[in-house]
Amino acid sequence: MERAHIGLGSNAGDRMETLAAALRAVDALPETTVVSVSRIYESEAWPDPDDLPYANGVAVIDTGLAADVLLEALQDIEKAHGRVSGARNAPRPVDLDILLMGDEEWASERLTIPHPRLLERDFVVAPLLEADPLVTLPDGTPIEADRVRYGRVIRVLGPLPGFEAITRDVERPDRRGTGEWAEVAVAGEGGRGEGFPAVGVALMFERSVLDEEGIPYTWDPYPPEQFANPYGIKPLFRLLVPAHLAEEAKRVLADAAAATPMFEEGSDE
Repeated sequence: MERAHIGLGSNAGDRMETLAAALRAVDALPETTVVSVSRIYESEAWPDPDDLPYANGVAVIDTGLAADVLLEALQDIEKAHGRVSGARNAPRPVDLDILLMGDEEWASERLTIPHPRLLERDFVVAPLLEADPLVTLPDGTPIEADRVRYGRVIRVLGPLPGFEAITRDVERPDRRGTGEWAEVAVAGEGGRGEGFPAVGVALMFERSVLDEEGIPYTWDPYPPEQFANPYGIKPLFRLLVPAHLAEEAKRVLADAAAATPMFEEGSDE
């Protein structure tokens, strides 16, 4: 059996249901089991941001199929769920790409592994690191977000219907309370700081306050340290705490900001 990482995408029709149906078909392939799935992220269409936004995710599978056989099977699933041949990068109901397949490297007219643009795409890297935080390239190089260039993540849509039990969520230090999370801070485009280091500094300060108070937190769409911004992409990070602790968290953050003028709301320092 080989461990493979499959990119999931859709920007036509009922995106979530189509992706769920396609992934069920992947799980039904011979000698193949879906073992982990990221949440589904919404991202800007590329190369034309005026197209409908994409729903993207990554599934981790174990398979006994050879890479070229798996490719044919994935293409059959795409066709069965409404994909037709057309213009390159045109909107489509489903897109299934082999991103990685163990330590295998392929370079043919039909198949390239690792996927040649894997590291450049925010909508691939973000869910890939969520589905498999320890994933590496075939040579053992860790996959990080420092080469992201386009396809920025807009928001998290949630888990695929029917795959909630194996959906890998962002790390949450504590799952106390009801499981409901509330936003207590935001940074990035539309919030404080238009990119690194401003975003990272702002949220690191707030994170340190929550750590000191023992208040658990998580991130949406993912921790800011997973994102580098060499190309001017403007991310938006939301700092979340369990809903039942939201008022306490807001109070301690406000008190800490008041005692630290450089972090007061609206400060340009």
